[in-house]
Amino acid sequence: MSLEVLESWRTLLADLGALGGSLCRSIEDRDVLGALAAMAQLRRTRAALARVEAPARLRGDREEIEAMAAVSSLTVDARIAEAAMQQWIERPVPGDERLLASPLGVAVLADVMLPVVWDFVADAVVLVGPGLEPVAEVLGALGQRRIVILDGAGPVPGDAVAVISADEAAIAVRMMVPGPPLRVAVRAALGADRAAVQALVDQLRGVIGDLRVHRNTVRAFSRTWLEQGAANLPAVARWPSIAAIGDRFAGAPMVIVAPGPSLARNVDQLRGLQGRAIITAFSHSLKPVLAAGVVPDLVITVDPQDVRYHFAGCDLSRSCLINAATVHPTLFELPAQRFLTLSANSAIDDWIFDGVGEDAVVPGGGSVATSAFSLALKWGCDPIVFVGLDLSFSGGAYYVATSSDGEARAEVDERGVMHVEGWSAGFRAMKAAGGPAAARERAIELPGWAGGSVPSSFMFSMFHRWFVEQLRAVSGVTVFNCTEGGAFIEGMDHRPLAEVVARFDREVDVAGELDVAAMTVDAARVTRIVDHMTGFLRGLRRSRRYATVARKLIRRGEAGRRLAGIERGLAAALQPLTFASLLAQRELDRAHEVARRPGAEADYLEASAALFDTLIEVIDQLEPLLHQALGQLGPRRTRGRAA
Repeated sequence: MSLEVLESWRTLLADLGALGGSLCRSIEDRDVLGALAAMAQLRRTRAALARVEAPARLRGDREEIEAMAAVSSLTVDARIAEAAMQQWIERPVPGDERLLASPLGVAVLADVMLPVVWDFVADAVVLVGPGLEPVAEVLGALGQRRIVILDGAGPVPGDAVAVISADEAAIAVRMMVPGPPLRVAVRAALGADRAAVQALVDQLRGVIGDLRVHRNTVRAFSRTWLEQGAANLPAVARWPSIAAIGDRFAGAPMVIVAPGPSLARNVDQLRGLQGRAIITAFSHSLKPVLAAGVVPDLVITVDPQDVRYHFAGCDLSRSCLINAATVHPTLFELPAQRFLTLSANSAIDDWIFDGVGEDAVVPGGGSVATSAFSLALKWGCDPIVFVGLDLSFSGGAYYVATSSDGEARAEVDERGVMHVEGWSAGFRAMKAAGGPAAARERAIELPGWAGGSVPSSFMFSMFHRWFVEQLRAVSGVTVFNCTEGGAFIEGMDHRPLAEVVARFDREVDVAGELDVAAMTVDAARVTRIVDHMTGFLRGLRRSRRYATVARKLIRRGEAGRRLAGIERGLAAALQPLTFASLLAQRELDRAHEVARRPGAEADYLEASAALFDTLIEVIDQLEPLLHQALGQLGPRRTRGRAA
């Protein structure tokens, strides 16, 4: 592995040096187009180089020594290339008004707004104000995938997202998948309010931090998720994860039932699919499915909020509940036939499965519908059929009338802002317990399932965009949209459900396959979970010791080499403890930001002290919760070993 990394470095450094030579020649020849082309390639290469991780250990054999020597010799040319890039970016250029007056000037403007390290696929550009659409077109031609235009004028080029407020720009960046951008470049049009643009830059910087670790969500639910994740450990140990299914459902049809208003049109047809497809409901669509006389095979819940009101009065005796690891613990006490577990909330859930040796991660796009689609793809289901996926509120109805919140209505005010009225008592009680309030969003329009357009919201449009982007990357799987209403989603085959149902002629023994999956739970699996959590607990205690010593050194004014060593030890101890780092992410970000400033030693010590204090507080929260969970798991492991 070390040799492979060194070879990657050698290749990329050689490319960087060669491209740097091209840039230098173009600068000497005053070949602006040549320099712009070289800069684009240099940015790609520099971003690729940044993604290559250093090898953990070198063997020191002849091949590695030769590769290291080659890397060292190429480093000089690479540094020259980076210096040439910096010189090119910092050169004096005409003002934006003059640059925007010609195609070449627009290309120059697109170039100078990007930093030296830039990933055209992953990183995001935000253009503020009218007149910058030509810049978006140039960036798109260079391969820039993620472009947001705030308060633009005229048609939006390519796949750029048009927004009308800083908050919408932040939402658009936050929901970019797969993987958050590491960098965001912002350019404002002439005459833009500088204070507002700076506020946007600051907001987007916060969004990037949030995306890396879901910091924003954790602030709202951190204590809750800690308690629920730890409380659910016995259930995670008792029931198999989605990884236990393996390829048992490969090629089997899955029907995903969302709770949109259009579900009323065809939910009764699902009865004809019992035993011929995997019928998958959400907690919010469970009641409408049961009311139609349909027994869902699976019911997915990924929301950590207390959604028990979705299940009130529902017969679960013939269904399997699929719960994210951090759902409300009472959901594992419901009288379901069986359970599966999964990680659907990134690092918030992943820490429970890390080290257990199971791939239970289902990447989502911010909703249970996107998580369900990812699960169907993970299992190899084909075809995948959606019903009730309106992403719209035609006539004001927000959900199908038979759902738990069937009386909820989307109201649009005179400013074009949508909010929901008529929430159920269960919903209001859930929100009273904590968490973000129901959002107010801009009302927009999406293309309709049967043509024309349908009313929607900005958040729905982001889910819509997620599906479109995911479907572009999917091959060999047919995805039907049988909602028969709501929004048209590019990449799906839009057909009436009756037409698709007629195609399913094979039997699918969902219950039987789930029974086989349940057999994967044995004493060895429980032991792996206990060992993983025991190691997690040891790591927390080790991290607290490091943080306590570091805090004392700063208080005594003894910071120096010893503090640097303590910090390295703390970083190594925290590396596998993703959730602990998650809760202290604000302080981690601030310490790293201050550390990059020249001559800011005093500020850095202050930021480090705040980080250490927060880590100690976080660990003091985590440790007793995990200790209690291990106490519950211990006797189970003992019985398993004895058996």
